Amino acid sequence: MRFEPTEIARLYGRSRVGVVVHKDLKAVYVNDAYAKMVGRRDVQDFMASPDMRQYIPPSFHYEAVKLVDTYQHSSGFHGWKKVYNLRVDGSPVWMEISDETVEWQDSSAVLTTAQMIDNGTTAMQVDHMLGRSFIGVMVHRNMTALYVNEAFARLMGAENASEFMANPNVLRFVPKRYQERATKHVAAILSGEIHGERHRVEDILDDGTSVWRDLTDERILLHDGKPAILTTAHDVREEVEMHDALVRAKAGLEEAVTEVIRMVPSAVAMLDNKLDVIHYNHEFSRLFGTNGNPEDASPSFEIAALRECYAHLKENGHGHATIDEMDTPSGRLADVRMNMMEGGGVMISATDITDHKRKEEFLDTLASTDPLTRTLNRRGFESAVSRLREIRHLKDKSWVFGLIVLDLDFFKQTNDTYGHAIGDRVLEKVAEVLRQALRDDDLVVRLGGEEFAVLLPSATVAVTKRIAERLASLIRDVEVPVDKDGSTVAKVTASFGVTVGGEGRKKSIELAEAMRVADRAMYAAKQAGRNQIKFKMMDTEDAKPLGSQSS
Repeated sequence: MRFEPTEIARLYGRSRVGVVVHKDLKAVYVNDAYAKMVGRRDVQDFMASPDMRQYIPPSFHYEAVKLVDTYQHSSGFHGWKKVYNLRVDGSPVWMEISDETVEWQDSSAVLTTAQMIDNGTTAMQVDHMLGRSFIGVMVHRNMTALYVNEAFARLMGAENASEFMANPNVLRFVPKRYQERATKHVAAILSGEIHGERHRVEDILDDGTSVWRDLTDERILLHDGKPAILTTAHDVREEVEMHDALVRAKAGLEEAVTEVIRMVPSAVAMLDNKLDVIHYNHEFSRLFGTNGNPEDASPSFEIAALRECYAHLKENGHGHATIDEMDTPSGRLADVRMNMMEGGGVMISATDITDHKRKEEFLDTLASTDPLTRTLNRRGFESAVSRLREIRHLKDKSWVFGLIVLDLDFFKQTNDTYGHAIGDRVLEKVAEVLRQALRDDDLVVRLGGEEFAVLLPSATVAVTKRIAERLASLIRDVEVPVDKDGSTVAKVTASFGVTVGGEGRKKSIELAEAMRVADRAMYAAKQAGRNQIKFKMMDTEDAKPLGSQSS
C-alpha cells in the first residue's frame, strides 16, 4: 500500500488513534495523538527528535531493531501486540499496537497504529515489574532466552540486557556434561510433566570463568498462549566460597554444629553418607520420629522420603533441593530443605506449615464460597472458570461452555409466607439439587439472592438445553417442610435463561457476554409467565421457550 505524506495526514492527522510511520526506527510522520501518548507536546516537539528508540525500554532495543528490519523487508499486516513504551519523563505507557508495511515515497516503511490500554500481558510487563530488580530474571523457551533483565545479563557476564540478547542461547553456559540433562529438564517443565524447583548450578561464562547461581524455575504462559519458563537467579558465589571454607573446617566445628542444631527452632538434622541420622533436634524428632515420643533418648526415624529425595539430588548432580508440603510420619505437613555436604552427607531443615496451611485453605474457601448454600460466589466462580479455561488451552483444546442462569419464582412470597428461615432452607435445598445433578467439572454459583448460575464446560447447545430441562424438573420436585409433622411444605419453581459461549467458529463469546445473554433470556422467561426455559444466542433477538409452560 502506497502512502503520500499529505494523504496520511488527511486520514490520520486528527485521529484519536496514534499513528507513526518510521524507517529504521526513525519517524518520518507522526500524528498529534501518538506524540502526546509518549509525552510530547505536539507533532513538532516529537519530530525535533525522531529517534523512536528513546521510547523503547533498553532491554528491548535489540529485538525492536530486528523486528522493524524484518517488517521493512516484507509486506502486509503484521498483527497486533501489547507493549509498553517509556514517555519522555520515564513513566511507562501501555499500548496495543499494530504494524503494517507500506510504500512511503521511494522505499518501504512501517506504519504503526497505537491505542492506550490499562496494562499489557507481554514480556514487557515482566520488564516493567522486574527490569530493575537486583534479582536476575530470565524468560526462556527451549534454552533460548526471550527476555532478561539487567541483573541477569550482568550476572552472566554481559554489560547489559541488549548485549546478552544478541546471543540468546543459554545452553552455552551449561557445562557440556550436563547439557543433555538440562535440555530434558527444561522440556519436562515446559510440558508440565514436572514442576520447577530451586537448585544450585555452576555456569561457565563466555570468558571461561564460572558463576554459581541459585535458580528457581516456574512454568508460565506468555502472551502468545504458549508455555515458557520464568527463571529467577541469585548470585551465590560468596555463599559457595563460604560453604567450601566451612566444609574444609567441619571437623573442628562439628561439636559447635551439634549445639546449633539443638537450639534452632525449626526441625534440623544431619545425615551421614549412609543416610543415617547422626545429629537432630527436638523438632525433627517430633516430625519424623516413629515412636511417638520426641523426648526418647534413642528415637527411630521414618525418613524414606528424605532418602528418596537425596538419591534424586545425587543422580541429577544438584546440591540443594526443596520439598514443599511433605507428609511427615507425625501426620504434619512440612516444607523441607536439603543441602548436600561434602563426603556424601546431607543437612535437613524442615518447617511445620500444618496450621498455616489449614488457615490458608480456610480463608481461601471463605473468600470463594457462599456461606449459606456452599456454592461458589462470584469471586470463586470467576477464578474456577479461569482455571478451567487455562487447562483447556494447555491441552490444545477450544474453550466452549454452556451457561444456565436461573431465578426462583415468587421467592419473596415464600419468605413473606413462611419466614426467612424456610426461605434459606429452600435456597440450600436448591443448591444441593444443582450440585448432585451435575458433573464434577460443572460449576454452580449463587449470583445473589435467589439467583444461581451453572457453567457446563464443553457442553453443546443440545446438551445445555437438556440439562436445563432436567434441573427445572428437579427444582419443581423440591419440598421443604414448614412444620414439624411435614404436613405443610414450601415448593418452588424457577425461570431459566440458557446460552452457550466460548471460542466458536465465527466469534468468541466471553463469559461476561454470555452471562448478559443468559440473564436476558431468564428475564424473558419471567415475563412469559415464569416456570419455563428460554434459550438465546448473542445474535438471537427472540428466545424460544423450552420445556414446561405451566405456572
